Amino acid sequence: MTLSDIEYKTFLKTHIDLLFFVGQQGNFIADDVNFDQFVDLDFSIKLKCRDFLLDNKILLDDYITINFDHFTTEQISTLTGFKKMISSDFVIFKCLTNNAIFIDTKDNKFYAVKALGDSFEEFFDRFPVLVRTTLLPYKDKIVYDGFIKPTGVYFGSGMTSTMKEDYKLAKMNNQILTTI
Repeated sequence: MTLSDIEYKTFLKTHIDLLFFVGQQGNFIADDVNFDQFVDLDFSIKLKCRDFLLDNKILLDDYITINFDHFTTEQISTLTGFKKMISSDFVIFKCLTNNAIFIDTKDNKFYAVKALGDSFEEFFDRFPVLVRTTLLPYKDKIVYDGFIKPTGVYFGSGMTSTMKEDYKLAKMNNQILTTI
């Protein structure tokens, strides 16, 4: 249920490059810090960059415009797709062979989400579980942005039963989104 190794590395490079730019624009990293040093910085710095991007999505357009001539068509497509990001509280309902089923708590939409390099089972010992993350389109898939905040909220049998019924209905009506 994870991206292929090549997809993962390509996604990571594109996303980390963007966060480096955002970190520079938001003054979260010193002017003398280069990209390689940024990669080695603490996770919390990258999280600040991601949060700043969520609050200042115009930076995505700025980044594309400034670097347009240096990007491949695939990078431009990926970054343009990031404009459709969905940041919310999600229930990771269950893990399947090819993806995990996320339920957006705001609108009860179902998403089939690919993990990046590590499966969701490596992060959580049981499902369903409530998390905060951001979903992004990537190629013909939905991924999360690499930042997933557990809330510690798990669901009992009553809520799980209701989610199962909602999932069955969504599946029957082809309402599980596989792209954004």
